[in-house]
Amino acid sequence: IGNRKYPPAILLVLVGIVYAMVNNRVPSAIPGFGYVLNVISLPKGSDIIAGFFLLALPQIPLSLGNSIYATEKLGNDYFPDRRITSRKIGFTYSMMNIINPFFGGLPVCHGSGGMAGHYSFGARTGGSVLIYGLIMLSAGIFGGSSVTGMAAMFPKPVLGAILFFEAISLMALIRGHVKDNDSLPVILLTGILAATVPYGYIAGMAAGMMLHYYFKSRKLSPAGPMVTK
Repeated sequence: IGNRKYPPAILLVLVGIVYAMVNNRVPSAIPGFGYVLNVISLPKGSDIIAGFFLLALPQIPLSLGNSIYATEKLGNDYFPDRRITSRKIGFTYSMMNIINPFFGGLPVCHGSGGMAGHYSFGARTGGSVLIYGLIMLSAGIFGGSSVTGMAAMFPKPVLGAILFFEAISLMALIRGHVKDNDSLPVILLTGILAATVPYGYIAGMAAGMMLHYYFKSRKLSPAGPMVTK
C-alpha cells in the first residue's frame, strides 16, 4: 500500500484469478457468456410507489451520510486541490438512479467506502474509475448468465482482505479529530449506533446531529465555559 508504481490492487486481483483457476472455478462460469442488452422498459406506477416507500425513504439517512456528505469530505481530504461539492455528488447520484430503472438496473451510489478502497489500493485519477466502470459494463453486456458465476468465482478471503484494509483506511481518517473534544464524541457515537442498533444509520445520524448542535450551542451560549486570564 502506498506504492504508486505497483499498486496492490493489481497483485490482489491476479492472486484472486490464479486462486480461482487452481480451484477449477473458472470453467463453470464460461458457458453462460453471450451478448445481452436490456431493452428500455418503463416502470409501472405501483413500482414507483413501492420503490419510494420501501427503498428511497429508508435509504435517505445512509445516502446523505455515506454517499454524499462523507464522500464529499473524503474527496476533499484526498484531493484538496480539486473542489468536490455535495451538490455535484448529489446531482450525479440522482441522475444515475433516475436512468438506471429504465434498463432494469439496481440502485447505486458513490460511497465513501468505495473511494477509500480505490484510493488505498492505488487509484489516484478518474481513469481508474473509468476502467472499473468499463469492466462492469462489459460484464453486464457480454457476460450473459455467467455474471453471477464470475462474482462467485472470486475468492472470499481476498475480498475480505480488501474490505479489511478499506475499513482501516476509513478509521484512520479520525486521526485529525482525536484532539477535538467536540468532534470525536460525535464520530464515536454515530459510528457505534450505526453498527449496533436496529435502524442504526438513522439512529446514529439523528443522535450525532443532536450532539453536534448541543456542543455548538454551548460554544455560542453567553453562559458557556468560563475563560480565565
